[in-house]
Amino acid sequence: MVKRILVVGMLDSIHLARWLEQFKDEKLHISIFPSRKYKCIHPQLWRLTQSINSAQFQIVGTWPEIFQFGHVDFLLKEIVGKLFESLNRVNKLRKILKKNDFELIHAIEVQGGGYLIGSIEENFLKNSKLILTNWGSDIYYFMKHSEHLVLIKDLLKRVDYYSAECERDYKLARDLGFSGQELACIPNSGGFDVFRDPLTYVKPSMRSQIIVKGYGGLFGRPDILIPVIEKICVEFPNLNFFVYSVTSDSLKLIMDLPEYVRKKIKYSTVERNLSRVDLLNQFSKSRIYIGCSESDGISTSFLESLISGSYPIQSNTSCADEWIKKGAVGSIVPLNFEIIIESVRTALLDSNMVDLASDINFAVSQKYLSNEHVRGIAKKFYTDC
Repeated sequence: MVKRILVVGMLDSIHLARWLEQFKDEKLHISIFPSRKYKCIHPQLWRLTQSINSAQFQIVGTWPEIFQFGHVDFLLKEIVGKLFESLNRVNKLRKILKKNDFELIHAIEVQGGGYLIGSIEENFLKNSKLILTNWGSDIYYFMKHSEHLVLIKDLLKRVDYYSAECERDYKLARDLGFSGQELACIPNSGGFDVFRDPLTYVKPSMRSQIIVKGYGGLFGRPDILIPVIEKICVEFPNLNFFVYSVTSDSLKLIMDLPEYVRKKIKYSTVERNLSRVDLLNQFSKSRIYIGCSESDGISTSFLESLISGSYPIQSNTSCADEWIKKGAVGSIVPLNFEIIIESVRTALLDSNMVDLASDINFAVSQKYLSNEHVRGIAKKFYTDC
């Protein structure tokens, strides 16, 4: 008999699409329910649901297909949903749970799928085992806010299984009341094609680009990173910069830079983000990767730097230090402008250091980050629970 699973997650997320792709060769029936408002279903997730696989993927609980694009879902949720209570997201989920028997319900992201499942009465969930997956800094950051702490504690008491991509978050979950079974600690967005072509691979010491995570918003710190670019550009005028996942606040800071600095910068925005292949290509051109945030999980960008050979400089607000303990080489820095600048200088002046780090980090990637390794562990989430 085919196991039926309900996944509650963000339909516009590439990370959700990559997670689910790992199960396409398994005999599973996976229904996918939107955990929040979205502009459109991510193309990679949409293709997965339309392709023929051993696993059957089905998106449920959405508006008709004609409403999947633009801002219509926002309008329907905010206007029609308020007028007709039966159309809101919680009630839609109740109806699906009432009509279907799911052996597993997987809530992805605490503040998204987790809170949504947490708002459903026990009688709708009594025949299902619950998995909760922590994305990024779901617990680490939000537990500091009292209104979130109550929701997190209530949710953790209800779930049967818990997973995260930071060992840090397993202890936090236990401290906050989780008493179920811990699942493996692996990257939430799946593994990587860990391959290095010796004919095309360029040593970091021969690269003249720095790649910078440009995300602002709630967690990003472009107020630190954009001034870092300006300072380094003055000291090392032969460098170029690629800033990716740029948000509107980051873009304003870039546009306010002197013209001679702007000319050194290329960027991609969150609205027109790069494909995974194109982004890894930019990493492979870069001597250094810099990522700073107010709070984070492992940071997928940090993992991408390990694979591509870019020397990682990552803020200590993530759990990248756990990968340093596994043998990776990089600089874990506080959110301090001067310390970040000094770390960048060191990586620009010490060619032996960045080349050696590249070889060590690639070996760590082969051991822990290959598609085969991560997929083999991920499959147990749905087959063994």
